[in-house]
Amino acid sequence: MKGSTYAFIDASNIIYGTRDEGWRMDFKRLHKYLNERYECKKIYYFGGQEEENLKQAKFYKKLESFGFELVLKRVKIYKQSGGKQVRKANCDVDLTFYAMRDRELFRRAIFLSGDGDFEVLLKYFVEQKKEVIVIANARRTAKEIKRLVGVRFDDLGSLRRALSRRDKK
Repeated sequence: MKGSTYAFIDASNIIYGTRDEGWRMDFKRLHKYLNERYECKKIYYFGGQEEENLKQAKFYKKLESFGFELVLKRVKIYKQSGGKQVRKANCDVDLTFYAMRDRELFRRAIFLSGDGDFEVLLKYFVEQKKEVIVIANARRTAKEIKRLVGVRFDDLGSLRRALSRRDKK
């Protein structure tokens, strides 16, 4: 479908990007927003998965029920110098692979990530005459992403009212 829109969500980038701004994403609202605003045919969610984490498994089931297509990678735990543990899933390659694999299926791509590692991918899509939109936390977004010619950048913070969780007290 040449006129289709696909969205690619870098979960950690969005989760930490909203947390840095003092709010949490309502993923049901995000899915609805992407469908209504952009008529997304597919919305991929790239995230890490910890085997024994039941709360996380429940969250992922909920995301699937909203309509997200999950691409999950096992979380690895690294020790930094000084003994601090770091948890990482490193989903950037997976996101890039899916975007390249599906490139003939969409006309417009929405990337929810401000990670500078995606610069070459975004440039490629612009060269291929794809419409490219990046939605991310402006303060956490790499300068090279915000400066890319042909890429529309939207600050995630401007969507806070529409997409933030309204936790029940």
